[in-house]
Amino acid sequence: MLNLDLIKKRNFYIILIILIGILFRFFYFLNVDGWFDEWNMLYTIDPSVSNEDTWKRYYGDRGDHNLPEYYPPLNAFLLKYIFTFFEYNIENTRLISLFFGCGSLVLVFYLSRIFSNFNYSLISTTLVAFNLFLIWQSSEIRPHSFVVFFSLLSIILFIKIQNQSFNECKATYFIYLLSSLILLSSWPFALIIFFAKFIFLAQDFFDKKKINKSILLVIFLSLLLYVILNLDYLLYHLSRDEHYTKLYLAFFYSFHFRSFFGSIYLGAIFLILFSLLLIFNYKNIFFKSQKDNILIFIILSSYFLTISYSIIGASVISPKYIIFILPLIIIWSVFKIEVSKFKFKDHLLISILFLTILNFFINFKNNPIDRPPTKEMLEVIASSNIKAIYTPETIVFNHFVSTHKIFKKNNLRIDKAENIDSYKGPFWFLCVNNARFALGDNNLPEQDKCKYFEKGDIYSLKREIKVTDYILRKYEN
Repeated sequence: MLNLDLIKKRNFYIILIILIGILFRFFYFLNVDGWFDEWNMLYTIDPSVSNEDTWKRYYGDRGDHNLPEYYPPLNAFLLKYIFTFFEYNIENTRLISLFFGCGSLVLVFYLSRIFSNFNYSLISTTLVAFNLFLIWQSSEIRPHSFVVFFSLLSIILFIKIQNQSFNECKATYFIYLLSSLILLSSWPFALIIFFAKFIFLAQDFFDKKKINKSILLVIFLSLLLYVILNLDYLLYHLSRDEHYTKLYLAFFYSFHFRSFFGSIYLGAIFLILFSLLLIFNYKNIFFKSQKDNILIFIILSSYFLTISYSIIGASVISPKYIIFILPLIIIWSVFKIEVSKFKFKDHLLISILFLTILNFFINFKNNPIDRPPTKEMLEVIASSNIKAIYTPETIVFNHFVSTHKIFKKNNLRIDKAENIDSYKGPFWFLCVNNARFALGDNNLPEQDKCKYFEKGDIYSLKREIKVTDYILRKYEN
């Protein structure tokens, strides 16, 4: 029995680590700006339009810009429904992702405790808390944090009911069924998790000559209900024959680890470590049924299935698509180090912790997707007391700008530059110029669209601000 002081001490440490992880996710949330994918997501989930218009936007009807969405519609309609009760703005939309990103830290600790003792579980949770990729994705207006949360929950519940019949824990089985439906309906790549579960159950059957029929039944039921509820989406998604994430040679020696761990150096360390652990434990993985095998089967299945689908169908090589394996890589690796006979295993883990935290502070702001500094531009505009903004951009972009709290608080107005004829008075002209998320770092000349008001002498330029991704000009007419 643990004494009360030790329990309190342990609780203090895990709560501290989780709070630190939440704090840094919140700090990143406060300073992050939006980019192209998020502009489209915000336009799709606008609660002020009808469900019919939401479906049209989902399938690509965006006025002057057509880009269909391929994530499941559940997430879009869930967000739209939430904002019938809360103020609809970009900050609140990010809060939903932030909530599930922070909640995942609790589930990471819970899952790691199934395999590891407290100290090693604390190490796993700390590595996840300081993981840059998960921090960055916790503020993305996409289902990624939502998917990580329900993936972890699904795995925990699967392990929990593995050796229990339906009659022994009906409530847990029902929660598992419900969470599985939510997970699958949120992200089609979550099917990988269920593929791995079948491998795990098959190995367990061949090794122990017994099988839990209740768990098999609930998995089949989950998949059946998923197909019934999402048949239209599945047919829509499977009809794709191309994708922007191409299968590339470097993937076969990087396996997303560079993205997963926030830098090429830390990614290389984790990839080498993970590969060595895989080699040293291959007999236990492939020839012996063990509880932790569910984690490695999900990890390996994610690579096998995405590569296979990319070869025979549309290429889907993106780290965000299989983000749910990232905490599993960390938990499994720490556990395998824990049970190894390596003399300096504690020193190794301390070194990895140190390098992870160091990498965190060095690369915290180095999100590989560069985002236009929209908040900075809006602060300049709001401080000028000029309410009118005109742009040469799409309806989607203008809607994105209008969803900011600062925009609404200052009663700003935004419209397309071509509609300025009836307006008299000073105004701001905002132009997205050679955006890095589309073109990467570049020294390209100013785009023609950003010269909209330079012709003739009708408009007098009073101020100009050029920053990366944006040109902001104040005019009088």
